[in-house]
Amino acid sequence: MKISRIYEESKKPVLSCEFYAPKTETGFQKLYKVFNRLKEISPGFYSVTYGAGGSTARPTLDLVSKIQDEYGVTAMPHLTCVNHSKDYLEEYIDTIKKRGIENILALRGDMPGGGKFVPHPDGFNYASEVVELVGKFEHFSVGVAGHPEGHPDSTSVEDDLLNLKKKLDAGADFVITQFFFNNDYYFEFVESAKAIGIDKPIIPGVIPFVNSELVMRFAKMNHTKIPGELQSKMLEAGSDKDKSTALGIEQATAQCAELLESGVPGIHFYTLNNSKPTIAVIRELDL
Repeated sequence: MKISRIYEESKKPVLSCEFYAPKTETGFQKLYKVFNRLKEISPGFYSVTYGAGGSTARPTLDLVSKIQDEYGVTAMPHLTCVNHSKDYLEEYIDTIKKRGIENILALRGDMPGGGKFVPHPDGFNYASEVVELVGKFEHFSVGVAGHPEGHPDSTSVEDDLLNLKKKLDAGADFVITQFFFNNDYYFEFVESAKAIGIDKPIIPGVIPFVNSELVMRFAKMNHTKIPGELQSKMLEAGSDKDKSTALGIEQATAQCAELLESGVPGIHFYTLNNSKPTIAVIRELDL
């Protein structure tokens, strides 16, 4: 089912989750248990990351197919243009279509190991170009990324919003944001988007974390600001999994309660392949 249709037809906020393709068979077996536990929340869809430079391109596609065929949940692979020629991308998108997958999250992507983005000699520079290529197949619902606090490579939040509009004007149907910890950034982002003519669903991304140190590193990479009080608690929790998990659930629950009260179209949970914190948040909110 196309995700754009899920948002159009749902009478309540759509709950969705993001995963990554594990590198080992043991990791996959653990992830299948996660999918079984998540059945109780009736997810609208799952998304699966692509890996830096397409490092998990094939495992991602296999996992998306399995989610749809064996677990009965709509699934969406991420697709980036890093290290890929236009011909490769076209062939890969055609493969996605032939597998009966109807959704793609179109991204520019990050370079393996970090560093400044360098386009493939016969590739694309921008996510909007990936959106246009996917659109030529006339088959997919296309999602794109949004950055309430600005993309790390952008010159300003305003310029980043204009780039978001280019992606939507190129044919994207919905936006999933990077995770954030201060809801005000999301609310301001949505209002600013409306002001420049963006009328597609903008879904907030929330991370119910279980490892404070890891998420602080992610936040630094993404230029995500951590409120002072939360940062103090995260530093105190450190590598203590129990303290971090409790804090992550508490933070995500408070965020989601306010977001849902504001009437968001859904919430996208960055699970890091762990179902328990996400389920705990949803139970706390009685969804």
